[in-house]
Amino acid sequence: MVGATEEKNAEPAKTSRARSVRKLGIVLSAIYLAVLGYFCIRFSVLPGPEFVVLSFLIYALYAKWAQRFLKDWVPFIVLFLAFEAMRGIPSGVFGVVHYTELASVELRIFGTIPTLVLQKFFRSTFLDYFGAFFYSLHFIIPTVFAFVLWKFSNKDYWKYVCALLLCSYAALITAMLYPSAPPWLAHPLPGVSLPATRVLYQVDAELNVPFYRTIFGLFESDPYAAFPSLHAAYPWLVSLYAIRIKRLKALPVLVLPVCVWFSAVYLGEHYVIDLVGGIAYSTCAFFVVERLFLRFSKSGAVRRLGGLFSKPVVQRE
Repeated sequence: MVGATEEKNAEPAKTSRARSVRKLGIVLSAIYLAVLGYFCIRFSVLPGPEFVVLSFLIYALYAKWAQRFLKDWVPFIVLFLAFEAMRGIPSGVFGVVHYTELASVELRIFGTIPTLVLQKFFRSTFLDYFGAFFYSLHFIIPTVFAFVLWKFSNKDYWKYVCALLLCSYAALITAMLYPSAPPWLAHPLPGVSLPATRVLYQVDAELNVPFYRTIFGLFESDPYAAFPSLHAAYPWLVSLYAIRIKRLKALPVLVLPVCVWFSAVYLGEHYVIDLVGGIAYSTCAFFVVERLFLRFSKSGAVRRLGGLFSKPVVQRE
């Protein structure tokens, strides 16, 4: 009886310690992100997804999930870093950059260039910063969403990661085969005042900090990868998985891709046709991965992968 009583009394203490450890992990992750944010602002650089993942690792270490975190995230990080490295390869397998073709398509569809309309009639300081903010979420939102899935739904995490990588590499191959200029780099067409303004550089001037100029110098060595737009593809892919998992409850997440799409066009970084391409690529990746996982599940291949889809890491208190 005494032993049972002591064991029962030890349970609340054990739970309390577990909560304290997880809170410490959150605090340390927050401190790391705050220091990283100061560093980025001070030296005008943008952290890649690997820096965001590092904050998740700090949290996982204190929540005693480190082994599983490394097992699940290292393949994703390696493949994604390989993708980033390949983006540095000059585009243009055939030695031709398409400066006017996408603008011509927009003229035939809309009778004008939406980017030029937005910049001419709706340009404002508020929209400059609004667009810069949402455009800067390019890597952050997909990585944070991956962490949420990894923590609460491991199988959905792997589906999402596979779809993200499939979409990314398909877009990369397309950009290498069909390099295209964004509106701010396009050649002028008869009656059209291209190129458009690259608003992000003007935001730099307003802030008196070469933030985006430094980012593009470090992370976008090849500017001729406008089509398809991964800025359109990533938030749409996040929305597809969020809605598939949470149904109607996830509908508010659609605000995110809409804001990013508007920002990409308004800032002069993408044509509308680039966005359509990015949405198409991510949608196809979503359905291809869903179909493949369904087929593997029916065939028993998933079970033979050695516990790849083990239980999520949510801990009961």
